[in-house]
Amino acid sequence: MLAVHPNQALLIEELEQHLIRPKAGLSATYQQLEGYTKHFQAQEIQSANVVDFQEPLKSYLKANQHQLTTLAIDLPVYFKAHNPTTKTLMICAMDPLPPLPTSVFWKDKNVRFNEDVGFWAPFSLIDDWENPTGSMHSNLPFFATLLQHYNLYITDIYKLFFRFEEQMNFANSNTIPAFTAMKNKSGVSLHGALLAREMELVNPTAVITLGNAARNNLLAMNEMFHAIPQNPGKWTNDLQKYYWNSNRLIIASPHISGAANGAKSAILTNPSYNHISGKYQNERLAKIILAQLPI
Repeated sequence: MLAVHPNQALLIEELEQHLIRPKAGLSATYQQLEGYTKHFQAQEIQSANVVDFQEPLKSYLKANQHQLTTLAIDLPVYFKAHNPTTKTLMICAMDPLPPLPTSVFWKDKNVRFNEDVGFWAPFSLIDDWENPTGSMHSNLPFFATLLQHYNLYITDIYKLFFRFEEQMNFANSNTIPAFTAMKNKSGVSLHGALLAREMELVNPTAVITLGNAARNNLLAMNEMFHAIPQNPGKWTNDLQKYYWNSNRLIIASPHISGAANGAKSAILTNPSYNHISGKYQNERLAKIILAQLPI
């Protein structure tokens, strides 16, 4: 179901100009991701190097390379709905979260932690949908349910993830202000400008944020670009609604991971949604979201 977005060439151009351009180009990476969905051979997916980043990110990373580790990029991916439609939902999450460098995951992998940049897809959605394992088993019902009615464009607020390591203490990139508030060569938010361009090229019917971090940062970017302040509220027993540039619906949801079960459970047990059934929690959550949208 992984597909090529009609504006994929322009989306890739934005990523290559403002984020990273590996030697073979990102088009090759996308082709490798698509190939993985057919053969599930991760070694076919190229990596990049710190020197492949665009400025000012490259200089920042190189200046801090002595403590840099586990660089990863989840490239935005696009899936076609099960039934023909022109409507697309943009799903915004936070960023990749690769295992710590001390994890057994890296055993026998030839990775230079402070140089190599790995590519993957949000929520591992290029993995085997027929035989989901691990977090895919609980995440997949959410996306599969939305795909009954909408195309999905899935992206991260911060495209790059890395850690700074100091004496076995690790700081995640999304907690480092020098990175999260970084300005591009035009003097505006690097991350906000990329997201705003994605919004323009994808033209989604609505935006779904998953988790506090994605919601809070998306609203901050909206205020930065459109001078429309919207303060994120506390979770109650319902989804939250906001707007991008005052006219594009944003539906904020707790994250679909188990870590957000408390906030998610309050919504799932809301009596207003007793009529919405589903075998899995994340399936019901997706159906509750769909109930807020034009189908």
